[in-house]
Amino acid sequence: MIKINIPAFAIIAFSLFFSACSVTSPKMNEPLRGSPLNLKTQAKKNLNPKSDELTVILTFSGGGTRAAAFSYGVLNELRRTPVLIKNKKRRLLDEVDLISSVSGGSFTSAYYGLFGERIFRDFERKFLKKKIQSDLIKLSLLNPKAWVRLLPGLFERSDLAAEYYNQFIFKKKTFADFRKDGPKIIINATDLSLGQGFAFTDYHFGWICSDLKSYPVARAVAASSAVPILFSPITLRNHASKCGSTPTLWSNKNNNKKDKNRYEASLKIQNYRDEEKYKYLHLVDGGIADNLGIRSIMDMVTYHRNNMWDVLNTFHMTRTRKFLFIVVNASSFKDTRIAASRIPPSSIKILDEVTNIQFNKYNIETLDFLRNKFPEWKRQIIAGRCKHKTSADCKDVEFTLVEVNLRDIPQQQRKDFMNIPTSLELPPKTVDRLEEAGAYLLRQSAAFQEFLGKMRHH
Repeated sequence: MIKINIPAFAIIAFSLFFSACSVTSPKMNEPLRGSPLNLKTQAKKNLNPKSDELTVILTFSGGGTRAAAFSYGVLNELRRTPVLIKNKKRRLLDEVDLISSVSGGSFTSAYYGLFGERIFRDFERKFLKKKIQSDLIKLSLLNPKAWVRLLPGLFERSDLAAEYYNQFIFKKKTFADFRKDGPKIIINATDLSLGQGFAFTDYHFGWICSDLKSYPVARAVAASSAVPILFSPITLRNHASKCGSTPTLWSNKNNNKKDKNRYEASLKIQNYRDEEKYKYLHLVDGGIADNLGIRSIMDMVTYHRNNMWDVLNTFHMTRTRKFLFIVVNASSFKDTRIAASRIPPSSIKILDEVTNIQFNKYNIETLDFLRNKFPEWKRQIIAGRCKHKTSADCKDVEFTLVEVNLRDIPQQQRKDFMNIPTSLELPPKTVDRLEEAGAYLLRQSAAFQEFLGKMRHH
């Protein structure tokens, strides 16, 4: 009989391997039962008794906990802002119809979409002031069971992060659990294969014949915040062959160069019907395609023949008179310490700075594109509304764009906001300052105050 000495660590490793085999594959998206729904059949009237005449749309940028805290401050200020609608005083927060978010901002939007007012009681404790990054490092680097799960290559770092978010932040909620009386939440990621944004909406999931309602919110947020290199992609399975029909693509070609580019980009979604070629979608940080969360809203209009009146008809918003877009931009300041040191910055720091440079240049173009669309959308709404119901007020349509940009903080306060990293862990005092800054900058916005003045005299 041959006696074999097996080291204790080997026994532990083998036991861990076999215990992890059943959980090495992350939860994938489920195929859709039946045919994919089109935009008109998907849209349902919001159950929240908000005004039909006012539409409020928020977009939250990326930027880790910095962005999450900054956007939380804006939400809190909206909660404290009263407006008079049909002689009834309401909080402006209750009038929010849609929140489109990216990366760090998706933690805030998803939490509010699921839990509503509870966000103002426990979001700081559960996310903003919790040592998320330290917990994730311990989970992935200091946990032997996690090493074994990561070995086969089917379970990745972002899958571990998604499990953490699912258990400790989003409490195993799926998209079916979003509040029916709350705003519509759009979580944005970037599809590496198509090189453009992918929104967690029924419409986008319809193209891959997948059921969004059963998908965990935590995995969508993990995809939206999966910074390349630091995090792995979140993978979706394309089930296109399981659907006999495809969603309707209503895009119309336009001679305007920018609109033409938008039209051509929108057509890329049809590639998902080729399941053999696009068997999987590998999703990373939504900020790569659009760090402001605006372009998925623009896509919504593009899919409706580039006509805002068609959008309003689909989403039962034809009575809207005032549109308020609040774009929350938590872009960081340049790290001035880099130029003061002979030692080159670390790889992580280089990635952070290069990303910020790209985002900031792209953000300006995206904001201008949105602002320049307002006159065209106004004409389309007037034409549609006055054609169906000619009246003295059928031309009463107004768009307001408010940008809440961290970089607009007054010069004397800037030292508190310089060099805040894009991470998932910040000192509690820094979180407090960011929350206060979001609220302060919204209050100080001339466009926002002008809007409130018009509401008071409405």
